Amino acid sequence: MMRLFSSLWMLRDVWRFDTVIANRDINPERWTLFLERIIVKAGVRLVFDFDDAIYLGGRDQKLQKIMHWCYAVTPGNPTLEKYAVQYSNNVIIVPTVIDTEYYKPVQVRAQGKLRIGWSGSASTNKYCLPLVKDVIEKLSKEVDFDFIVISNEDPKLQWSGVQSTFIKWDEESEVEQLQYLDIGLMPLRDNEFEKGKCGLKAIQYMGVGIPIVVSKVGVNADIVKHGVSGFHCTTEEDWINTLKSLANDEGLRKRIGSAGRQNVEELYSIHFAIKKWEQILM
Repeated sequence: MMRLFSSLWMLRDVWRFDTVIANRDINPERWTLFLERIIVKAGVRLVFDFDDAIYLGGRDQKLQKIMHWCYAVTPGNPTLEKYAVQYSNNVIIVPTVIDTEYYKPVQVRAQGKLRIGWSGSASTNKYCLPLVKDVIEKLSKEVDFDFIVISNEDPKLQWSGVQSTFIKWDEESEVEQLQYLDIGLMPLRDNEFEKGKCGLKAIQYMGVGIPIVVSKVGVNADIVKHGVSGFHCTTEEDWINTLKSLANDEGLRKRIGSAGRQNVEELYSIHFAIKKWEQILM
């Protein structure tokens, strides 16, 4: 209830604005549709921005109405776009972006053995890490590396033959933590919810110039150009062979990492997003 009161208080002066950009619905409760209605009734242009498949969570009818009222809808990827175009005539994809002045490649690699890593929250490591468990265990029999987990909670991995290190995620040192890796992983389950994700982790890895290996699911296939700025994998064999190639070829790691960084600068930086928003709002 406090969140609802906070939302109402926030909207008290909405009439002063020409446009309001709502990142998802203002309040996630299904019955709070009137909050967006207040904006529209005030004669203010409403832009609805979303970067997850939130329509799968039981708010489908509510979201349909909001999108119908909106001046524009800005989904974060083509999967979300397919949903939005059913209810709005003005749909423009605005991808997830990062500040490339903040996320930068490391100039000198930290010493030590090869580091293959995964970064994510405790809520995601419970289902993402098991996707690569067999891959990492089998790879450890052929390649000498340290498996790094960057998260807000230690998953306490006990994988056979795998040397693993937990690094507690910290907002202030997140970039340095990612720069510490030599290869970044982004495994995903192949389902509708994951297809709605907008690839932030992939973009962050690429932003700091490390090569990335991803599941070929959803927007990952668009963000990562296979064999150019990273690698797509669909089978266990794909994962193992790709990681072996990267582990054994420093030149390949540098080449893929550099191409990934360039791709982010061109298509997934805040400078790119600013141009998109200028087109939408002007």
